[in-house]
Amino acid sequence: MATMLEGRCQTQPRSSPSGRETSLWSSGFGMKLEAVTPFLGKYRPFVGRCCQTCTPKSWESLFHRSIMDLGFCNVILVKEENTRFRGWLVRRLCYFLWSLEQHIPPCQDVPQKIMESTGVQNLLSGRVPGGTGEGQVPDLVKKEVQRILGHIQAPPRPFLVRLFSWALLRFLNCLFLNVQLHKGQMKMVQKAAQAGLPLVLLSTHKTLLDGILLPFMLLSQGLGVLRVAWDSRTCSPALRALLRKLGGLFLPPEASLSLDSSEGLLARAVVQAVIEQLLVSGQPLLIFLEEPPGALGPRLSALGQAWVGFVVQAVQVGIVPDALLVPVAVTYDLVPDAPCDIDHASAPLGLWTGALAVLRSLWSCWGCSHRICSRVHLAQPFSLQEYIVSARSCWGGRQTLEQLLQPIVLGQCTAVPDTEKEQEWTPITGPLLALKEEDQLLVRRLSCHVLSASVGSSAVMSTAIMATLLLFKHQKLLGEFSWLTEEILLRGFDVGFSGQLRSLLQHSLSLLRAHVALLRICQGDLLVVPRPGPGLTHLAQLSAELLPVFLSEAVGACAVRGLLAGRVPPQGPWELQGILLLSQNELYRQILLLMHLLPQDLLLLKPCQSSYCYCQEVLDRLIQCGLLVAEESWATQSSCSSSCRPPPRKKGSSSVRTQSLPSVLSGPSET
Repeated sequence: MATMLEGRCQTQPRSSPSGRETSLWSSGFGMKLEAVTPFLGKYRPFVGRCCQTCTPKSWESLFHRSIMDLGFCNVILVKEENTRFRGWLVRRLCYFLWSLEQHIPPCQDVPQKIMESTGVQNLLSGRVPGGTGEGQVPDLVKKEVQRILGHIQAPPRPFLVRLFSWALLRFLNCLFLNVQLHKGQMKMVQKAAQAGLPLVLLSTHKTLLDGILLPFMLLSQGLGVLRVAWDSRTCSPALRALLRKLGGLFLPPEASLSLDSSEGLLARAVVQAVIEQLLVSGQPLLIFLEEPPGALGPRLSALGQAWVGFVVQAVQVGIVPDALLVPVAVTYDLVPDAPCDIDHASAPLGLWTGALAVLRSLWSCWGCSHRICSRVHLAQPFSLQEYIVSARSCWGGRQTLEQLLQPIVLGQCTAVPDTEKEQEWTPITGPLLALKEEDQLLVRRLSCHVLSASVGSSAVMSTAIMATLLLFKHQKLLGEFSWLTEEILLRGFDVGFSGQLRSLLQHSLSLLRAHVALLRICQGDLLVVPRPGPGLTHLAQLSAELLPVFLSEAVGACAVRGLLAGRVPPQGPWELQGILLLSQNELYRQILLLMHLLPQDLLLLKPCQSSYCYCQEVLDRLIQCGLLVAEESWATQSSCSSSCRPPPRKKGSSSVRTQSLPSVLSGPSET
């Protein structure tokens, strides 16, 4: 598996292979990147607009075409101009002065307000099953409420928050080359915060650093202390105590108990009261919709859905008139290294283990010129109340799973079930069981909708493109890198880099140097070879970031291949001998079957999107790629062999012609 890099190397050859490779790395890959215009001057789409179908009013608000041209800013770049002071000493103490000037709202009497909330008072007065009227002593219940509240949160300490922000700013500048944020996206969120409604940020989850980077970013932009809903499984008790003092929230284990458990009722009532107080006070809340890094199972987090359920309940009962939801995503050139024992939820990260990981990261970055880049994406905020009204208006014809499948099992119907009326397949667990069935469905669809928006607004980094090209054995990296970038931009996705093409390749290869080998061959050309073993696995994980970009083409290619499997002899070659006609209805059916077969977390279809509209979108993508050619067939004429000839079609039917079936990621030279 070898790839040719179009470039010349000016270094002298070494006698040993290892010395020769080291010389190649040090020749030009330590250069400092320059900030230049967007990539090759091409148009970069403004991603992150909210759904026009579900939230048309929100789609029109908080957005103006002028914010698309505001450009990017580096949120970890703090200079003298970011403080109120000027002078020689200020330039050397600007990080410390900046942290002192951050506005941190004072802590309120939260425990007393929690005790006075409606849900807790109902339990204390015995108005609900499991309350004190059924044998529990009120004083003991109050102590239990205080214990649960201490497990959930602690009042943020302003001094500790400022000290941590100063230390984090220095750490991020050592670890990252830059952390880019679009000024237009930040302006939309700031205008939403000025509307007087609480902000709820719903984010993807690439690494544990997300929960630290995002609060720092919002604090630096003047939005206050962000309350982060952490997963208790990923943190040790000592680390949880520190994160609570920095504004973290943790769901108590009693909240997942059965519905008839008095401990579960009390824990859920306390959590609901905490969320209500956060929303009333206007503090922004961050919820991760994806499972922690390395966790097995579905991609959509059950814990994240539980926190979303508490927010939805607070809005529906009228505690706050509305809440603004902001889809968020964070992408990295390379995900920062984490200790090997926290890849699974059964091994939480300890305080000392995290400190050692920070020291190891600082040691690896000391004197190193190839630091990673990051990009924070803030999509357009939308109204939760508007989404609830729009979603409930579309549930009139929903059928149960038995009603959908019974005609097919009995042979009364051969059509694929209508996914617009399909009941949810994923079982509901945890605190969501306490909600009504309609509310459970609402939370599930809302979470899928926001996660799809977050992934759709994520930018593709240069390392992901480079890993894809290396895995697919592309021969000319300079030309293929530019081509693949154009394909990504044409599909409405953004890229998380800018600069000169040759500098971008050098930056990407320098970050991937542990997983690829650079060798010089004849005439000074460079040979890029992926290292076998873990190197290939790492490149495959990086290239998976391109899957949402080309997912429609991948589903369509699998559908076409499935239809051709029944027409091509098993021993025969897969290359088509001529033009083959395929029915549009057959392709629709094959794509629908794939939609039922593939996990919902992989497709990330918005619940408001019609399945047949998605089928048409897949078909349009295949035609745009040149795999299929649409035509109106009056009579079937095929240039294939007689064994592959389809049955006669009716007059005026619609069909498509297959041209060839190359790889979706094959470059211009291969197609």
